[in-house]
Amino acid sequence: METLAQETQPRRGPYLSLGLCLFVLTTVSMAQFGLWRYMDIALHQQTATGKLLTVNCRSNNAITYTFSVGGQTLQGSASWPDCRNLTTSDPLQISYSSQDPAQNLPGDAYARFISEAISILIASVLSSFLVVYVLLRRGSSRRLRS
Repeated sequence: METLAQETQPRRGPYLSLGLCLFVLTTVSMAQFGLWRYMDIALHQQTATGKLLTVNCRSNNAITYTFSVGGQTLQGSASWPDCRNLTTSDPLQISYSSQDPAQNLPGDAYARFISEAISILIASVLSSFLVVYVLLRRGSSRRLRS
């Protein structure tokens, strides 16, 4: 009787390995869309007060800004979530990397890095779990039919 119960139980090792591989691959591939940049700026973060140059809420909430570091004036552009409250010439906190001020973004780089990392981890865990769950269910339903 025990051998019959053991035969109907799916082996979980390969599914756990698959889930772990999917998690790692999903995390690394999603991180390519900004996480490394946010991390680099957050690790070497310096801040400056910048000035908004343009605000275009119709085009992906695009803003452009300017700021000065060590006597050098730099420009940047980004997407800002609530651009309707912004007007040209508004002051704006700019985070930049002390190693390369050309790497910059509006707002707090550390907060954006944490937010992005949490989003990527949640998406990676859920997608990996869903794939493994579907494969386990499909495998157990096949065993029950046979």
